[in-house]
Amino acid sequence: MVEQWILNKIEPLNGDPLIILRDPQRMIQAGARVVDGWAEENAYTVLFCAGNLGLREMYENIRDEPGARVLLVDRSRGNAKMPLFYPDLEAIANSRHQIDLSLRDFLIETSGDTHWPELANDRNLSRLLLANLPDALNAHGQLRVAHPTRFTDDDLYRIILGATLKINPFLRPTVSEVRKLCLEQHHALDECRRLLPETVMATLDQAIRKAPRPFCWLLERDPDRVILAFTLSTLMYQHGLEYQLLLSNLDPDLHAFKDIPPADLEQAMKDQLLANPDHVLADVQVAEKFLLYNDFPNRSLGQEPPPRLTFLLRDRLQLDEPAQALLVLQQEHLSVLIRSLALVSLLADLIENRQLAFHRQVVELLDQQANSADLLVYRRLTEEWQALENTYRRALEVYTLTDRMARVADQLKVTPARDLDFATFDRLWNEDRLNRLDYYLSDLDRRLRVGNILPKELKLGDFWPELRQRWQRARDKFKEVMAIVESVQNLLDQRFQDFYRLHYTTWIQQPDAPVIFTHQFLPRLLKAYWDPQSGQKAVILVFDGLRPDAWEELLWPVLQEKYDLVARQPGSAILPTETQLSRKAISAGCLPDQFVSQSELKLLDHWLQQNMGLKLSFTIDKEDDTVASGMTVRYVSDQLEYIVFNFTDKNLHNNEADLAFIYDHTVSAIIREDVRSVLRELPEDALLFITSDHGFRPVPTPMVTVPAAAVADSHDVKYRNARAQSKLSGADEKKVIDFDVRVMGIPTTSPTLSGTAIHYILFPRPGYTLRRHKGHRPPDRYTHGGLSLAECLVPMVVMGPRQTFQPMLHIEQLNPGGAVTEAEPVTLEIVVAARRKGKGDAAVLFEFSGAEIAARREIFRGEKTTYTVTWTPQLGELAAEDREQGEKVLPVTVILSYRQDGQSVRVSQTTDIRIKLDTTRLRRRLDSKLNFLMGKVPQGLKT
Repeated sequence: MVEQWILNKIEPLNGDPLIILRDPQRMIQAGARVVDGWAEENAYTVLFCAGNLGLREMYENIRDEPGARVLLVDRSRGNAKMPLFYPDLEAIANSRHQIDLSLRDFLIETSGDTHWPELANDRNLSRLLLANLPDALNAHGQLRVAHPTRFTDDDLYRIILGATLKINPFLRPTVSEVRKLCLEQHHALDECRRLLPETVMATLDQAIRKAPRPFCWLLERDPDRVILAFTLSTLMYQHGLEYQLLLSNLDPDLHAFKDIPPADLEQAMKDQLLANPDHVLADVQVAEKFLLYNDFPNRSLGQEPPPRLTFLLRDRLQLDEPAQALLVLQQEHLSVLIRSLALVSLLADLIENRQLAFHRQVVELLDQQANSADLLVYRRLTEEWQALENTYRRALEVYTLTDRMARVADQLKVTPARDLDFATFDRLWNEDRLNRLDYYLSDLDRRLRVGNILPKELKLGDFWPELRQRWQRARDKFKEVMAIVESVQNLLDQRFQDFYRLHYTTWIQQPDAPVIFTHQFLPRLLKAYWDPQSGQKAVILVFDGLRPDAWEELLWPVLQEKYDLVARQPGSAILPTETQLSRKAISAGCLPDQFVSQSELKLLDHWLQQNMGLKLSFTIDKEDDTVASGMTVRYVSDQLEYIVFNFTDKNLHNNEADLAFIYDHTVSAIIREDVRSVLRELPEDALLFITSDHGFRPVPTPMVTVPAAAVADSHDVKYRNARAQSKLSGADEKKVIDFDVRVMGIPTTSPTLSGTAIHYILFPRPGYTLRRHKGHRPPDRYTHGGLSLAECLVPMVVMGPRQTFQPMLHIEQLNPGGAVTEAEPVTLEIVVAARRKGKGDAAVLFEFSGAEIAARREIFRGEKTTYTVTWTPQLGELAAEDREQGEKVLPVTVILSYRQDGQSVRVSQTTDIRIKLDTTRLRRRLDSKLNFLMGKVPQGLKT
């Protein structure tokens, strides 16, 4: 509103070498488009300074540049002791190029009313008006309804009062309006009393005196204590506690506030749903600190558990009882602290006792609450609550999967290998989701050890003794479960090895095998689903080292925002599960012993010509396999693109981090930055073919020695396989499984000694690793090359254009703020609209590709709504070229999630945030005497 008004004033001067804007009311904010954005678009340098020394340094740096354009913003107050001093610039710029901005002028031009008092430019009053401009103009309209011509200073005061408190200041407020006002604007009331005359406040104060308790006490008692007593009473009333008796147990000083009628509390809780959630939840946070800190509000916590917290949550709400904790979770609508401790108690019970049916009820409740428009606490999700809720959900998933695995293991243990089929392993690994256990266990272990799952003010030592003991027992129990899962996983892998030994060498030669191997990806997926004559572009996406768990958990939700699933087929790497064999087999469309080249582009080009009659003209956009992460290969043609992402492979070698850390940081960052940037470029009607060359697994500690006599060269022994000339015998024979290399479709000679024949590929049995004699080093924590479910099974997916489903809501527009500099906050406006009228209230969740942007839940009430998000970008280490260019462009994706017709819907949109680097803008030097002197007018120039 103000920005456009200012733009209209400076736009006619576009192209002139010097423009001076005087802004005593501080209508222009640093980084706003009206200065930075417009100036950048039109090649102006902005002198936006707080001190004269900064102004001089900035101006001297550019004054002699040919064709320099300068936009000086002077924000000196009208009565400033040390205004900006620039007589030389004033002499250069004629009066047309010197614009005096005035809030009063803006209000006159916007409202069409010339009677706005000069008082509108008062420093303190203008601050309130600028902070509430739409409401101020609305209050002005209410003045004109009440009095068509009058406009006194008192009327201006009333407009400010109405704008600040969001009420009609020219009507007596109703009881409901007063109650809502007291709920969300009681802090603003104090500021209004400080700045506005008593006569203006009199009518409102009279209405507050007649308001129900406790709001009538706001005028005669300490407002902070009144609101604290009210909030504590509300928290207890939710759970049916006798708040009128318990207030004095929490603090004897609160006894004076006990007489709040239950009916008034009930009505106030209904009003809270319509109030500003930020204001209401700020009061709840004060009440939470009161429960935590013994000498509130001084905020020092003793060594013992907080007595108020223990009294209320352990003794009265009985959170140590799982059924009671569930009931508290169901009834608590305001306090993150109370909900968090209820969920911590439930998490300890889940891990210790594993009553899965009961805890599924908890997750069902959380799902219902997340999609409720009436749960105020979900409107502002804290990072800690999200981490705790995700940890609880993860724990339930882990124990659900471990129970399923135990049942499967008992069955597989007694089933002969000849009676097994691939569908069984595919169902267990992919449909029943056992592929996730490795990641989930790592994730849960990390969360329980170092996860930030408690409210910021709460520490583990603040738990009462019973909860602390239960929490410790649960963590010990979880360590036992991790060891059991590893042994059961070894059993599954052993049966899988036995099964593959029977069928693998036959299936790799079989075009209709029950599993698609990587060398069959092109003929069985690309050729089967893509018609080159259709005009539809095909895009092959190969993710090196992508397992099904990372595909389904991290990558699939992103691709699903733009494309629908066309087909999913069971997939497997060829053996050994090595990049140079299995990945090249994808582009070659044949087994390695038939490769016509070692170049992926030549292999792909050859297969397309031989099998589809296509002679495509590829451009090599990128081809650098030394890149540790992100896109390493991109071959582009009009009809087909071939893209390889180094996803997890090189990030796993020499990496001792937890798998969950690698997934949640490295892999997620690649998806957020590299994958999304490619996705934005792909046509919406493209056909995507997605796969991986292999997976990976944790490396066991026990070692098996391959004798030197069994191999042509000791370098032929790797941790996960060995190219051998003979089988093992003796005690180690049963610790490996061997394959005849002649029927595996791979080279039958030693990779170390050229021309020397090998006869077998040896793979370690589950629980073992091969010892390397040469080039020995500690094995990687995670690697591949062996024969296990995690190394072999890979995603094979076809995705295509979105079908007929029409999301009810969509992101109509993303409006980032003007160009900003490092360490400054960014504002992003998200405009959400319904595709058709009649959409009622709906809970919507906003998530963001930037990890530093907190997710938030809002209520969409059927009309087009603009939601504003503010955060400070974390740039981290910047490349030298970024610094040289002077800016960093950050793509930010907004993901909107909600429920429609019983299913979850995700839509997304991306915008670019431009961050200025190495800006010439200087901060004010606070203690600079030179800066002070430069603001003085020389004696001889004074008039």
